Amino acid sequence: MARRGKKPVVRTLEDLTLDSGYGGAADSVRSSNLSLCCSDSHPASPYGGSCWPPLADSMHSRHNSFDTVNTALVEDSEGLDCAGQHCSRLLPDLDEVPWTLQELEALLLRSRDPRAGSVPPGGLPKDALAKLSTLVSRALVRIAKEAQRLSLRFAKCTKYEIQSAMEIVLSWGLAAHCTAAALAALSLYNMSSAGGDRLGRGKSARCGLTFSVGRVYRWMVDSRVALRIHEHAAIYLTACMESLFRDIYARVVASGLPRSCSGPGPGSSSSSGPGQGSGPGAAPVADKEREAPGGGAASGGACSAASSASGGSSCCAPPAAAAAAAAAAPQAAAANHHHHHHHALHEAPKFTVETLEHTVNNDSEIWGLLQPYQHLICGKNASGVLCLPDSLNLHRDPQRTSKPGELPMFSQSELRTIEQSLLATRVGSIAELSDLVSRAMHHLQPLNAKHHGNGTPLHHKQGALYWEPEALYTLCYFMHCPQMEWENPNVEPSKVNLQVERPFLVLPPLMEWIRVAVAHAGHRRSFSMDSDDVRQAARLLLPGVDCEPRQLRADDCFCASRKLDAVAIEAKFKQDLGFRMLNCGRTDLVKQAVSLLGPDGINTMSEQGMTPLMYACVRGDEAMVQMLLDAGADLNVEVVSTPHKYPSVHPETRHWTALTFAVLHGHIPVVQLLLDAGAKVEGSVEHGEENYSETPLQLAAAVGNFELVSLLLERGADPLIGTMYRNGISTTPQGDMNSFSQAAAHGHRNVFRKLLAQPEKEKSDILSLEEILAEGTDLAETAPPPLCASRNSKAKLRALREAMYHSAEHGYVDVTIDIRSIGVPWTLHTWLESLRIAFQQHRRPLIQCLLKEFKTIQEEEYTEELVTQGLPLMFEILKASKNEVISQQLCVIFTHCYGPYPIPKLTEIKRKQTSRLDPHFLNNKEMSDVTFLVEGRPFYAHKVLLFTASPRFKALLSNKPTNDNTCIEIGYVKYPIFQLVMQYLYYGGPESLLIKNNEIMELLSAAKFFQLEALQRHCEIICAKSINTDNCVDIYNHAKFLGVMELSAYCEGYFLKNMMVLIENEAFKQLLYDKNGEGTGQDVLQDLQRTLAIRIQSIHLSSSKGSVV
Repeated sequence: MARRGKKPVVRTLEDLTLDSGYGGAADSVRSSNLSLCCSDSHPASPYGGSCWPPLADSMHSRHNSFDTVNTALVEDSEGLDCAGQHCSRLLPDLDEVPWTLQELEALLLRSRDPRAGSVPPGGLPKDALAKLSTLVSRALVRIAKEAQRLSLRFAKCTKYEIQSAMEIVLSWGLAAHCTAAALAALSLYNMSSAGGDRLGRGKSARCGLTFSVGRVYRWMVDSRVALRIHEHAAIYLTACMESLFRDIYARVVASGLPRSCSGPGPGSSSSSGPGQGSGPGAAPVADKEREAPGGGAASGGACSAASSASGGSSCCAPPAAAAAAAAAAPQAAAANHHHHHHHALHEAPKFTVETLEHTVNNDSEIWGLLQPYQHLICGKNASGVLCLPDSLNLHRDPQRTSKPGELPMFSQSELRTIEQSLLATRVGSIAELSDLVSRAMHHLQPLNAKHHGNGTPLHHKQGALYWEPEALYTLCYFMHCPQMEWENPNVEPSKVNLQVERPFLVLPPLMEWIRVAVAHAGHRRSFSMDSDDVRQAARLLLPGVDCEPRQLRADDCFCASRKLDAVAIEAKFKQDLGFRMLNCGRTDLVKQAVSLLGPDGINTMSEQGMTPLMYACVRGDEAMVQMLLDAGADLNVEVVSTPHKYPSVHPETRHWTALTFAVLHGHIPVVQLLLDAGAKVEGSVEHGEENYSETPLQLAAAVGNFELVSLLLERGADPLIGTMYRNGISTTPQGDMNSFSQAAAHGHRNVFRKLLAQPEKEKSDILSLEEILAEGTDLAETAPPPLCASRNSKAKLRALREAMYHSAEHGYVDVTIDIRSIGVPWTLHTWLESLRIAFQQHRRPLIQCLLKEFKTIQEEEYTEELVTQGLPLMFEILKASKNEVISQQLCVIFTHCYGPYPIPKLTEIKRKQTSRLDPHFLNNKEMSDVTFLVEGRPFYAHKVLLFTASPRFKALLSNKPTNDNTCIEIGYVKYPIFQLVMQYLYYGGPESLLIKNNEIMELLSAAKFFQLEALQRHCEIICAKSINTDNCVDIYNHAKFLGVMELSAYCEGYFLKNMMVLIENEAFKQLLYDKNGEGTGQDVLQDLQRTLAIRIQSIHLSSSKGSVV
């Protein structure tokens, strides 16, 4: 296509900073959260295609790729038309996320910066929390999709897949924060495994996390992230989500703080500084209702140019825009500074939808991550401005300079050149790309060596990573710009353009290509980036690009390192050729291939520690497996665990055998062939030794393959064998996560029942020292056969208790009930989790069954969880349920928890010594100096007594003029009641009072009105002594109306202690269910819950254990 240079060249700031929304968002098609796949059937975007704003003509001068950092080509307008159909592909919407808004609010408040001011009375705004939850759920989907692809290699998702997915999706800084949080959570979890109460505490509590690990695990299983989910993977993903929430929230809060105290904010990028695209017109956070960008790009470009003019990176705006932007920058900066300073003086920063959108729009690290598009937009903010994160910004990093007194490592111009190379989006030739990549790696590798916290994993344990030539050619294919070759006057532009170019707006900067490719190479423990790593990066970063997930191959980690001599490299090439010959599937090449493999022959291991037989088992090539067995392949050779010799071995594959790989990928004929040939059914486990890897039966049970489980059980596999972790922490001699636990954790009910039906294996009569200590068995009593059966039963009981714990945590309540039905006792935690799931699923018969089972839980097992989690759940069920059986069962539980101890008694209040008069002066007109008018009848009293009686009497007398002889009228109090009050005052106590039953309530009201605390308490004690099932509701309502807290608490204790009887009382039921006191402002259920919590705390959880009531 000929260059269009006839029209005047006018490049506006809007052309340079067009929003990189990539075609806009179509109306979201709701999809199930059970699938992470994205359908191609989404409707085309109404804002895509030709609806993009017209782009100006191309500039004539293109010296090198640095000019492409933030400039658009003329041909982009046509490229966008074809790209629009891909840009409208959206991430699947999540109908449900594995966290609640209450948990999210608790997480954010726990991590809130003290400088951010006090929390609003009603907590954080619910609309802002919902918006934040929706945005971060997109990051969850992105990480899960990448973990899903990575898990295909070994048909299993472990913490390594989640960590690599985080490094692929998140920026270097965010990934480093998430990895640190995940390591901390997993460390706490492993340390808690040594305690005796590990099955009595939830996984989240053991990890120190707020979100539910069990719910995240269930979400991963339902979303089919992998056939097998390791519990550590769920811990990693939960900690990652919490870290992302905290990071984004901190940036929102920091953006509202004064510059002097906020700094860049935790983990903030350079886009939150002067180089960000901000302003009132910045495009809103892209959602499925997102519109085409407006005038906000101008302000973003202005800030970008201002950054360049003030010494910042000049790569954020092209030279053509610098003059216009520099002119507008000072006024905008002054206005923004005045605005922020004014608000900082008057109010704390607010977390609202507006501040959230503003922060996300202006942050290049998180804006693209939270967009709904299927591809990942990296290195740009909402205005399309390319920015370096602070962790990679040499230009503003004073730590990159040498020690004091030494010369800086780079000059200012060199720093600017290096940063521009990181932000380059297009290249003209492979030579130019090689130069850019070389500069970028030269910049990033020492940065990683000096600042490990920035998350740039560019160093392998054996040395620095390097790019293979084919990887550079593949990268050049995606970044190539033919127009850049036209600068050569000897090259004539093509008359016809036969290739559709990708528009600038969809091209990521070079640093993102490097980041994603390095993450893929690091996941497979490779020394180099190959072409497939680049293709995987293109699939993630470009719209409309896709490729198959990487399969497990023998040449994945082949490395021709320059550190090796020629002889060693020649042997490696021969070995690689031998593996290739065997992997091609031709059985007639086995002999020739064996001769090339080296001294170990057919059992030679690749860089990944795997033999040819293992690769054949992965492929399910039955004929090749048979041929290798005939050639003498060792059936039971294990993947090595020596990282210094085989650094590319995946940690999860250590000690795996060929049978393990066949089971992993579900190749039942190959499994049958290996077992018939003599393969060990337990894999690498030797009898009596610790198992540091999962057995084939564990892997088959996890995936729910009934046929495979049956086959392994028939061949003698032991379902009680668990896995020991390398840190040596395990609660049982046989390890954790046995086959029962694997089936229960993944919800495979039929497989679990098959494992239960397996007859127990006879054990040796010889006990290990650990078993002797664990069982408390005397040596002299170890011989009889019944003891062996007892030992087997105890081991199985431990295994089933663990399985019950995992099924309850992950929400598989039917499996939990199956385990309970065979006699495994409840723990408080498993019972509560099962009850919660049954209530969420509205399974009334199951709720009744579980409530009936509460009495089987030993009181010694009551923990703080009963107060913090159990009581709110049970009272919520009581509030929502209209079923009489459930209500009665809950009343039984409440009464049981309240205990047999008496209700705490009310004690008399000793009246303070005040002025006293002889009872003879009671209502005596003689010598009286004040008269009260009660029900039209006078009552004579004396000021000297009443002034010191209570503040209320003192106020009544003080408000009356001294020379006024009128009476003080007392309303709302009957004459006999007022007489009792005065009698109490003149007699100096309640001992002489004769109070009738029908007068006690009115006397209590009068005592409360006249602020006579001792008389009030005396009335409360009389009410407490006379309370019964008939009058308890009236007494309680009266006490609540008067605000008499002690009597109210006593009534609540009476309710709880007698709830089984009271639930049949219509007045009591009306008190509970009549909209819970909305008319009177009462919340009876909440008050009962609080009283019962105090009671449980005093008699079950305190050190006194029942003495304090």
